[in-house]
Amino acid sequence: MAFFLSTLAAFAPAEQTVPPSQCEAAEETVISGAVQDDLGLDVAVCLEDEEQQQRLTIRWSGEGGGDAVSCLASECQGVIEYSRHTSPHLTVLTLTWTKGGGTQKLYQSLSRPTPDVPALAQTTHIWEVAGAQAGSAESYPVLTQAAPLALIQLDALLGPNP
Repeated sequence: MAFFLSTLAAFAPAEQTVPPSQCEAAEETVISGAVQDDLGLDVAVCLEDEEQQQRLTIRWSGEGGGDAVSCLASECQGVIEYSRHTSPHLTVLTLTWTKGGGTQKLYQSLSRPTPDVPALAQTTHIWEVAGAQAGSAESYPVLTQAAPLALIQLDALLGPNP
């Protein structure tokens, strides 16, 4: 019987945990999490006060290594893009950055189609490789402990571009 139970335990899904933030000690973590893909990708969005300005840094790492993109909030145009779509039943926040031959997008959404349905919060990630067929990139959920719509604090820095 013990053998049977230990065999079942081997096939039980592992409890998923959020990895530690990749943000540095002087930075505030806006959102950090593990992308639920097959590449072990972790991503973090970090803010740091720098000479009376905010520096936005996005770090990611996975099986193929890691990288980062960073800019002062006043100089992020074309480096890191942020947008917000808001309607009565849906809010979608999108953070987009391009580096190393690909474009990555981090989405946070909060939807509530009807008042009798609980609100649904989701964080997802897409990595579009340069030269790939348009629309071929897959969206993967991100396991995070960040609040729903945590990216909204970027509104004040980057503007709520539609």
